[in-house]
Amino acid sequence: TLGEYDKALAELRALPDSDKDVQILINIAEVQEKAKRYHDALATLDSASMLATAPQQKQAIVFMRGALYEHEKAYDEAEKAFRAVLKTDPDNAGALNYLGYMLADRNVRLDEAQQLISKAVDLEPDNGAYLDSLGWLHYRQNRLDQAADELRHALDHIKKDPTVHDHLAEVYFKQGKYKEAAQEWELSVSEMKTA
Repeated sequence: TLGEYDKALAELRALPDSDKDVQILINIAEVQEKAKRYHDALATLDSASMLATAPQQKQAIVFMRGALYEHEKAYDEAEKAFRAVLKTDPDNAGALNYLGYMLADRNVRLDEAQQLISKAVDLEPDNGAYLDSLGWLHYRQNRLDQAADELRHALDHIKKDPTVHDHLAEVYFKQGKYKEAAQEWELSVSEMKTA
């Protein structure tokens, strides 16, 4: 709830030097993101980026900025941020997956999305989120049997995830498996309520 986010933000801001500590600022931005206060989170990241000296922190800030831009549907800015991460770290599985999923979800440049997501899966083959991205990409490519297999495999790794269940429901629906689709949508809704 918003009250819990406000409480978490107050606790983080009460820490010593919270306005000068890059990691605390990143944590504040993460809470702001979860509370869907994207503009505030971007402003917090601006403060963090002025203080960041460690390459890992700088990269985390750029990655988060990309995610925030994506939430705001500023896809060109999000893509620039993820490409900046990949320029310094070509094997950053998180950035590969996020950028690839963003393209697949918008149903654009699917061949490039395939390369990005496949590389992320190669780097982390048991990552359920990456398997979900691959399944969703194959759904977009109308490779439905492959998509269903990958999405079921993703659920083996992350068990409960409303998005994966929703994606699998979409695949089943397109395959004409309406009963299975309805079951997956019910699971998606029930897991969304408990999240």
